[in-house]
Amino acid sequence: MLYFVTYPDWEGHWHKNYNLAVTSELQRLGLDFVKVILDHRSQGGRRALEHLTALTTTQTDVWLFSVAQSPAVELVGSKPGAKFAHVHGMTCFPFDPAVLQGIDLREKRRFGYYDRLFVSSRWSYQNAVAHYPEYAEKFAYTGFPIDFEDYQPYRGRRKRKKLIVFNQRFSCERLPLIEIELAGILSGEGFDVQHLYAPVKGRISNGCRHLKRLRSIGESCGLNFVPNLSKDDYHRSLAQASVVVTTSICDNLPVSLIEGIHLGAVPVAPESMCFGEIVHRDNLYSPYDLKGIVRICQSQPQREHPIYRHAKKRVVGQYLEHMDLQ
Repeated sequence: MLYFVTYPDWEGHWHKNYNLAVTSELQRLGLDFVKVILDHRSQGGRRALEHLTALTTTQTDVWLFSVAQSPAVELVGSKPGAKFAHVHGMTCFPFDPAVLQGIDLREKRRFGYYDRLFVSSRWSYQNAVAHYPEYAEKFAYTGFPIDFEDYQPYRGRRKRKKLIVFNQRFSCERLPLIEIELAGILSGEGFDVQHLYAPVKGRISNGCRHLKRLRSIGESCGLNFVPNLSKDDYHRSLAQASVVVTTSICDNLPVSLIEGIHLGAVPVAPESMCFGEIVHRDNLYSPYDLKGIVRICQSQPQREHPIYRHAKKRVVGQYLEHMDLQ
């Protein structure tokens, strides 16, 4: 049996898309699996932990964790069966602390439970091997599973030539100060500059007063924050954009940027980290180069970008090949 251990389908969170991409592909292939939902905040989540603890498995069983750093792996680490996981937002990431949001994710210990660890980009693979050489043989570049068919109803919609959007998280590691500075420059050039955010209970800055202050400054500089009450609203808003910009210095793979590319927007991204793997070189700028960003926004080069290597069929196929389930 394949046990898929994951987190709830939170609206506006990447986990929902990840879960649907993985499970729909497993179902298409006719593979039997049990989906175990972890959520410490609910009674059902606590029952799931009790179920994992009591579960009896055999050597032929297989475990797939959606998050390699999940503490639940410690409950099943000694149980029979091969164990696999996808590494998202690895905390040894150069710009992230080893302790994230006050929680020690115990990566080094938890990575040791797995037979194979899947990563989203070649850059994140190199980073993982450099930081955890003792686990070098465990890491495998698979890509991130994306169901591009979900976006089909929004493709081909009429573009607003002067609409530039940021759809990354409004957070410190995404360099909001640069986003704000760009908004002032681009709005002065006649562009409509928007920051789109997905439906996460109406929150945009996770309650951080500093980010709330930056949002206020951004609005005064011409940055329009656009709420989206549903994923449908978000996709409709994104589909209108002619350009999608990221200022991030912290991404193993930017799914939000891939969404914009798939919906026909011209991407603008830094020439660093994993961005060169999914964005044509003509659409890359030197990090922190505001003039370079503005130049690409103005010229809007139409190029082909290699994003479809992350299609769910290919990525889940890679999973299953490493699991010897194909």
